[in-house]
Amino acid sequence: MTVSKLTTTLVLWLIMVVLLLVIEHFSAPPFLWDKIVLTHISKLRNLWLDRLFLFFTNFGSLYLLVPGAVLILWFLIRDGHWGEAWFLTLSLSGASLIAHLAKYLFQRVRPDVFPFIGTMPLNASFPSAHTAQIMAFVTALYLILRRLDIERAFWFLVVVTPVAVMVALSRLYLQVHYPSDVLAGLVLALLWILGVAHLLNTLGIRVT
Repeated sequence: MTVSKLTTTLVLWLIMVVLLLVIEHFSAPPFLWDKIVLTHISKLRNLWLDRLFLFFTNFGSLYLLVPGAVLILWFLIRDGHWGEAWFLTLSLSGASLIAHLAKYLFQRVRPDVFPFIGTMPLNASFPSAHTAQIMAFVTALYLILRRLDIERAFWFLVVVTPVAVMVALSRLYLQVHYPSDVLAGLVLALLWILGVAHLLNTLGIRVT
């Protein structure tokens, strides 16, 4: 592995860190655009949407993602796709770990612009771990499927993308995250995965 190839991976992760710092710095509550978005979302509230978003938000939780990932890993390993199994494992676990570490470092207080729906998480607000986790999971699986079966990858994207979007939107609708938290979770997941994919490919483990 050449130093230049490893540098590309490190640069991707450095960009991730810098963007998280920039997003947090320029959206520290109470930031105007965060409040404007939450205000407009609060006006959409009704019982049907409450139940809908309370349902979809669970798909960003590790309580669902980890069992789903374990099941998929079993199929990948059974069929000899060890590289893809490593990619999925590192993508989800890494995105989740970084998101929770960032929460600890930034210690942003949860929104209090409007009453929240459901249960307010006890940890910090920035970034959105639910968003980072579902985006990491879905993106990694899409890249794996694109390599193994391009037709299935397309239909997977058609079916699962709306779910990932609903998870991200649910964190805003439920008033448990600022829009900048969700944006940071998305940035974190995508750049982390790009770095992991590049690193594994550099090591000779083809995953994309």
